[in-house]
Amino acid sequence: MNYLSTAQGLGGTLKSKPEDFLVEEIAPDGTVYEIGKHFSRSGSGNFTHFVLQKTDWSTSSVILELAKRLNTSHKRFNTAGTKDKVAITTQAVSAFNIPVEKILDLRIKDVSINGAWNAQDKIHMGELLGNRFTITLNDADCSGAGDIANELAGRFPNYFGEQRFGTTRKNTAITGQKLLEGKIEEAISIFLCDSNGEENETAKQARLSLAETGDYKKAMQEFPRYLRLERKLISYLAQHPGKFKESLQNFPRSTLLLFIHAFQSQLFNMQLSDRISEGIELEEGEYFCGETLGFPDVKKADAEGWICGKLIGYQTPLNEREKELLEKFGMTKENFRMKHIPEIASKGTYRTLLAPLKDFNHDNNIFRFALQSGSYATVAMREFIKG
Repeated sequence: MNYLSTAQGLGGTLKSKPEDFLVEEIAPDGTVYEIGKHFSRSGSGNFTHFVLQKTDWSTSSVILELAKRLNTSHKRFNTAGTKDKVAITTQAVSAFNIPVEKILDLRIKDVSINGAWNAQDKIHMGELLGNRFTITLNDADCSGAGDIANELAGRFPNYFGEQRFGTTRKNTAITGQKLLEGKIEEAISIFLCDSNGEENETAKQARLSLAETGDYKKAMQEFPRYLRLERKLISYLAQHPGKFKESLQNFPRSTLLLFIHAFQSQLFNMQLSDRISEGIELEEGEYFCGETLGFPDVKKADAEGWICGKLIGYQTPLNEREKELLEKFGMTKENFRMKHIPEIASKGTYRTLLAPLKDFNHDNNIFRFALQSGSYATVAMREFIKG
């Protein structure tokens, strides 16, 4: 993907240890949930909201641990989004019908509760303004950081980061593509059997074995128990041979949507890279948006501001560039209706092509900035590292 800046990169590595990557969530009202700071609010209702601080935990893993300690279901918990694992992070979490006192009494290694209060409703996905980052770049010559920052002039390409496409195997987009094409068995095969990038040797051999034999009963004995989603699919197919579509309908909708969203993200990144090389200007079907508390707000159309590009779906008004891109994959926007699995149809939405690098500053190899919700710090740092 093309860079916005042309200055030479600094090199270096990110996330050598959790202390190198600090993430503090910014609430919709602009409150920054600072690391190590206690927060309190007044309220009433059946939900408990609390500020969760974690070190070297994924969001999903820590929620499961909270539920286990409280002897309840993880489905009672909601967050506005996920946070990095190899990091120290804060974020707001809601829990249904669990007393404030029980939340505050929790004692879990590398986890702290920085305040809790009652509320009328749960926290909804995307219900945050953004995140504030403090990042240490290791093994880098940071003398040129100022030149890159000056060239970026407070913005960077709003690419989707690598996390969107799978942590290690990087196959979510191609799985999504096959689902959109209606090639369900092939999509399942990629999800279960693709071993490229698989780091666990037992899992790798299990995937290779299933690819060779197609024996789902045998796969249930070979796939490690931590691969819960894979085992859920395998178990169904072992009991219902050939029922590939039905096996997916037995799968969490949120997970299936991740595959579709990954393919949409790939299309967005491809277009954005091309447009950076050409020079970004407003195109047919796009619009400018204004800001809320200093961050772009795609809901606020304006006469000028940030250009909102498209995440293609079945309702997207396509221009020629977008039609040509879909044609390269042998698709039209109608593929996103997902007639064979309509519950994961995607109508499309908008995303700013560039994102603000808000409140940016750096001190040698320590970089500080805030990003809007949905933007990736690793993508912002990519402009400085350059490989």
